[in-house]
Amino acid sequence: MNRFIALKLIPTLFLFFLVGSCTSVKNYNLQITKQHSPEELHRDTDLAYEKLQKLHPDLYWYISKEALDKKFKNLKDQLQTPLTSREYYMQLAPVITAIKQGHTSVYPPFKKKTKTERKAKKKEEPPFKPFRFKRINNKLYIIKNFSKDSTLFVGSELLNVANEKVRNLLASFEKLATSDGFNKTFLPQYIGSHFGEFYTRTHLKKDSISLILKNKDSIYSHFLIRKKSIILKKEKNTLKQKFSRKKKKNRKKWESKYGYDNYTKEKIRDLDFINLDTSHIISYLKIRGFRKGNYEDFYKESFAKIDSAKSNYLILDLRDNLGGRMSEINELYSYLSDKEYLFIKEAKMTKGNSFMYPFLHSKSWLTKSFSILLYPALVTIQAFKVKKINQKPNFQFKSLKRKQPKSNNYKGKIYVLINGESFSASAVLSTHLKATKRALFVGEETGGSYNSTVAGMFANIELPNSKVRLRIGLMNLKTPYTTEPDGYGIKPDILIKTTRLDKDEQLVWVLSDVLKN
Repeated sequence: MNRFIALKLIPTLFLFFLVGSCTSVKNYNLQITKQHSPEELHRDTDLAYEKLQKLHPDLYWYISKEALDKKFKNLKDQLQTPLTSREYYMQLAPVITAIKQGHTSVYPPFKKKTKTERKAKKKEEPPFKPFRFKRINNKLYIIKNFSKDSTLFVGSELLNVANEKVRNLLASFEKLATSDGFNKTFLPQYIGSHFGEFYTRTHLKKDSISLILKNKDSIYSHFLIRKKSIILKKEKNTLKQKFSRKKKKNRKKWESKYGYDNYTKEKIRDLDFINLDTSHIISYLKIRGFRKGNYEDFYKESFAKIDSAKSNYLILDLRDNLGGRMSEINELYSYLSDKEYLFIKEAKMTKGNSFMYPFLHSKSWLTKSFSILLYPALVTIQAFKVKKINQKPNFQFKSLKRKQPKSNNYKGKIYVLINGESFSASAVLSTHLKATKRALFVGEETGGSYNSTVAGMFANIELPNSKVRLRIGLMNLKTPYTTEPDGYGIKPDILIKTTRLDKDEQLVWVLSDVLKN
């Protein structure tokens, strides 16, 4: 009976969605640009804290309840004048970051497109999107330029943006994000590489932005123009499609295997070989993130190649790897471990049905509808997957079972390159390799914590008045290993900081060490 009612409800919900979509976009855009009264902002603040207390499995891990209560109270005391949604976001974010858990974060709302704008098929590119930044010694450099504009030189130091000093902008952005715990390496590197994103969050949209840059000894200016490109409808060529279908299918498989990014022309995961001489064949595995694509095929192919090459050394480069899928790092570790292992323990939650929250409270009417329809199945999953440990509900992942390493697991020496942006899943993988003494770590302390992280699944909360979004991790993911003191990342065995753009100092050290040995 419930299933029949749910099936009847789906078309009705769809009709309401179509009728209300046009007016809702206008109302939403008006809502996020107007000034909200202190009373409205107080209600949003109370709701944010209420949701954190209800959903976060370890809210007071790095901060006491008394200290966090005080921060929320002080925020409400400061909210005495009307603010826009963006202004409120900049007041709320430092309170959320005081929790000191990188997966618990807050975002400002952005304008939605009207039906007319969507029909025009115009696509806007954020002004900083074509550039990749790197922060070294508190200076910000452009290290990659994916645009066709050759007048903005790679290697240039960014000094000013729209008459604001970059060093002041970096300092202000550091209040809007956090690492896991007390580590000092994550925030400077993350804010630097995501400079454009934080600028867009905190500044009003402009058609052009003036830049002042320094290239070697020369100071020069540049304007970033917000581009609007029209998406043209491609003409169909049936004959061409027929002959290229197989080629396209093979290309998609290749892109999926390597996690190829068509915009940056980079592979998320890649394998290369470095031949120092006939007796030193080094496998170099660069993983930029554990996301996107068919990782199983990649690792199967890569370790078969490594085995065939009889490589005595493996460099696993996890620098700037912000994480991703737990299933992928579990798969990779099965090629690196030399003995049976347990990858992840039970994941603590606040309630047994916490994992259902993203489905039942989704903004997508389709997801909500199917969640209602499949609710009995979700309850069944809860019965099998959630069990109480010390009176607390814990979710049991597939990786909870002990696993054997692959038959062709790598048996040579492993070097792992890490830095402050080795976060989340890449830190979990590093914890295993460090705890089992399976690898030598080179670089800087990871931004992700040694003693687990709160992630797994996420609740995305939209505060009703300001429309500011709050993301809350729902599960405490723990490996079988811990270390003291708590609240820090995986420390390198060989500490080497990045001080230059023109030289990969960590990689050079590893190659030198291989030759010495």
